[in-house]
Amino acid sequence: MSIAALNFLNQRMEEALPGHCAFMRWNTHPPDDYYFTYEYSETPVLNAEEDGRREMSVFIRGYTWKDWMALEQAKEIIQSKVPTTAILEDGSGIAIFYDAASVVPTGLDELKSIKIDLTIQEWRAV
Repeated sequence: MSIAALNFLNQRMEEALPGHCAFMRWNTHPPDDYYFTYEYSETPVLNAEEDGRREMSVFIRGYTWKDWMALEQAKEIIQSKVPTTAILEDGSGIAIFYDAASVVPTGLDELKSIKIDLTIQEWRAV
């Protein structure tokens, strides 16, 4: 993922859930209600040299010690506000798609977690 695409994703996540998300790990005391971290994995693209397209899977993990509804409401915000298309400052194009969500066991009954999957496609001049 290019720096421009990562910066754009960071901006979208912060706009959707201000003060409640961080890239890779949470480095401060988490908010009282819920928080999310996210990471990505690049998918091999066989024809990247032809059209400049790259694809990434983004994995967003949400956590709360409170009610499940906090995570479900945040999921709906991500589902409605994060998917988008744009031309980035470096001239590349980006499309972000919501894929799916699933509840993830944490091993602690009090700690609830959800995983949200996004797909990002980025096109760069070749």
